[in-house]
Amino acid sequence: MKIFIIFFFFSTPIFSSDFNNIKGCFCEGGLIIGKFESYQKIKVNNEPIKLSDDNHFLFAFGRKFEQHVYIEIDGVQKKYPVTKKKYRIERITNLKPRKVNPNKEDFNNIINDKKNIDKSKKLGVNKRLFKNNFIIPVKGRISGVFGSQRILNKVPKRPHYGLDIAAPIGAPIRSPAEGKVKGVFENMFYTGNTIIVDHGLGIISIFAHLEDFYVNKSDIIKKGDLIGSVGKTGRASGPHLHWGVYLKNKPVDPMSLIDYSF
Repeated sequence: MKIFIIFFFFSTPIFSSDFNNIKGCFCEGGLIIGKFESYQKIKVNNEPIKLSDDNHFLFAFGRKFEQHVYIEIDGVQKKYPVTKKKYRIERITNLKPRKVNPNKEDFNNIINDKKNIDKSKKLGVNKRLFKNNFIIPVKGRISGVFGSQRILNKVPKRPHYGLDIAAPIGAPIRSPAEGKVKGVFENMFYTGNTIIVDHGLGIISIFAHLEDFYVNKSDIIKKGDLIGSVGKTGRASGPHLHWGVYLKNKPVDPMSLIDYSF
């Protein structure tokens, strides 16, 4: 009996502290992160999650998710509620017709652009580069939110996977967190002048519709470093920054990285 009591006393706090290591937003569009020992086994909804090179665990919920998520650490499971979101409909007009209904030549450019972006989204630095929460990359008005259903020139399109910030042409854009520049692309069909930054652990940022670049591929950047300026290149009805965030190709609401400390 004494042995049982001692085991129970010491094992319960260990499990509790392990679950307390997980931080972030348990919400649609959210991202959670935790650091564990290399030997620990983590599962989400019974699917094994591989730890990063520096033993971090990450999971993104995507735009839509079930009401609960089950996280398992070394055989012990805990149930978490996932906050649901109501996504609004955003109607955008005055776009060039070809930007809504591309022709055959445009499609070839779109396919090439997608290949470059998908390549940049692939896991780069498999350890943490960012130090804590992210910051807003440009001062301005929030003109588009994550997850909204887009209707462009009265044509329904896929949901919006990013945060749009309206600002004057030339307004400075700063890196929201530490990272490495994975790609600098000019005149992409949809995103115009585009920068892609790897923040480590599979998290990447895409900055679109830029006027100018102030970084080059492979540059190491710090939070707050100047990386570019606001423009209206690509498919844009006015000057703004589109900031998209992905975890291993799964879209993340950028606001969930700003509102929560990691």
